[in-house]
Amino acid sequence: MPVTNSNLLNPDPFVMNEDEVNIAVANFLKKARFENVKYLSGNKTGIDVRGSKDEWAIFVESKGSQANKHEKTLVFDTNQIKTHTYMQVCKLMEYDNEQHSNAILAMANPDIPRIRQRVQKVKSSLEKLQLIQIWVQKDYSVIVEASNSQLSVLKRLNLV
Repeated sequence: MPVTNSNLLNPDPFVMNEDEVNIAVANFLKKARFENVKYLSGNKTGIDVRGSKDEWAIFVESKGSQANKHEKTLVFDTNQIKTHTYMQVCKLMEYDNEQHSNAILAMANPDIPRIRQRVQKVKSSLEKLQLIQIWVQKDYSVIVEASNSQLSVLKRLNLV
């Protein structure tokens, strides 16, 4: 159920929907010189953001802190954030089964404490699954976090 942000014990510092996350990630990939960057908007299903560079392809599953159609005062409650995190992981695992070996799989979310705390609870599992984190900031810049084993490839692709 959506809740009013100001009614949360610790309100989110900013609100961002999935479309905004997708646009920020797509722009970041373009700046890193990825090609064929595509992103979904609205309620379309599929890979939220994708692109390719050299022999690598990136597949991103995004979520926002609110639904695309909500007013800026409404945000997802903690249970929805938990469910969305699990949905992201499962969707990326499905992509992993469908894609080639040089795939980078990423979760993209607004960088708000409630989502960071949820992701932190499964961080070691995400690292084992080789799922990188893309954190979209209030100004639409991004921070990429990954396991140490992924850093050399991500540096070569200008993602970190």
